[in-house]
Amino acid sequence: MNLNDDFDGGEVGFPEYGPRTFKAPVGGAVVFSCSLLHKVTPVEHGRRYAFLPFLYDDAAAKLRESNLGLIAGK
Repeated sequence: MNLNDDFDGGEVGFPEYGPRTFKAPVGGAVVFSCSLLHKVTPVEHGRRYAFLPFLYDDAAAKLRESNLGLIAGK
C-alpha cells in the first residue's frame, strides 16, 4: 500500500507475466500471493513510503511460528 505518490519508479511487476508494472495510488494496494515471482523497480526520484502487510490463515500462522527458531538471532 503506497503511503505517498511524490516519487518516480517503485512500481511492482511480475516478470513471468510480461513487462507491465503497477503503481497503486495513495492508500491503494497491489495485492498478490507472495508465491508469485515479483520485483519492484528502483525509485528514481523522491522517496517511496509503503505499508507492506503479510496476511495468512491459521495453518500458515502455525507454520510461521514453528519456523521462528530458524531465524538468525532468535
